[in-house]
Amino acid sequence: MGGSDVARRTIHIILSPRTAPTYTRISPPMPPRTDFSFHLQGFPAAGLSELRSYFDRLPLDPYITGIFRRRRFSHFLGTPDRLKRLDHTYFVQSRSVNELAGGIKREFAELEDGIAQLPAFRAIVATYIDYLGIDPETTEMGVHQIRILCAPEFSGDPAPEGIHKDGFDYVGIFCVERHDVVGANTHLYRAKDQPPIFSRELQPGEVVFTDDRAIFHYTDPVRPSADHPGHRDVFVITA
Repeated sequence: MGGSDVARRTIHIILSPRTAPTYTRISPPMPPRTDFSFHLQGFPAAGLSELRSYFDRLPLDPYITGIFRRRRFSHFLGTPDRLKRLDHTYFVQSRSVNELAGGIKREFAELEDGIAQLPAFRAIVATYIDYLGIDPETTEMGVHQIRILCAPEFSGDPAPEGIHKDGFDYVGIFCVERHDVVGANTHLYRAKDQPPIFSRELQPGEVVFTDDRAIFHYTDPVRPSADHPGHRDVFVITA
C-alpha cells in the first residue's frame, strides 16, 4: 500500500526455530527508495513471543510525565546477523519536529545485548533494510524499543507530542504485541491540518513504513480492554 514494489527484493531471510536468520544479499546494494510515501506490510512473526521478556524489563521513559511509557534506544550498523552497536549517545530531535521534547538531550538505556541475537529481532531489522533498500554497512539505524502501558485508571499515550515527524528520512513502526488493549490507531498525514491518508490499528506482525520527509504520523492513546492493565509493544526504526 502506498508505494511500488518494483524489483526491490534484495535479500533472503531464512528462519528456523533453532537458528538465527541467515541474511544473504542476492544483488548489489540499491539506492534507497524514493518511490513511496508510506507502505504497510507484514513481517516474520515467528518467535515474537521470545521478545516479551525484553519488553518486560524496559525502564521507564524519564522524559515524560506519567508511568505509561517504557523505552530503550540503540543505534546500529551492519547486516542483521552482524549488527554492530554504535557508541552510546544522546537522542536529540529538533523542536521543529518535536515540540514537546525537541532540543533536549535525552539519554535512554541501550537495548539489552541478547536481543540482537534473537531470530525475531534480526528478522525485523532485515525487513527494514530489505524494503527501504538502504546499505546497512554505511547507514545508521536507530532502534527504539517501546512499551506503552495502560490500566483502568489511565490510558497510555504513544505520541504525547501530537501529529509529528521524527526528523529522519525513513521510519518503520513494527508492532510486536498487543496485550488486552484497544485503540492505538496509527494515522498518517500529508499535512498536520489535513485528514489522515491512512489509519490502522497495527497488529502484531505488521509494519508501516513512512517517508519521514513527506509524511507526518500519530498514534492515538492505548486503553485497556478489560479491568486490568494492558500494553502495546513496538520497535520504531529510523534511518
